[in-house]
Amino acid sequence: MQIIEATTQVIAGTILIFISNLVFFPLLGIEATTSANAMMVGINTVIAFLKSYGVRAFFKRTETKL
Repeated sequence: MQIIEATTQVIAGTILIFISNLVFFPLLGIEATTSANAMMVGINTVIAFLKSYGVRAFFKRTETKL
């Protein structure tokens, strides 16, 4: 179940970040093509997935020891 929860959170985050980058980058004067935006979102998605899964697994492991 940990992997499903982590994946769902990351997918939702990926969509939100991609859209927010398209909206806020121009407002901040950052020029990024759609492909550059997608690459940045992709890198952040992998990092977010590993973080989410790792934190969840850590707490699940410590929960069983209590």
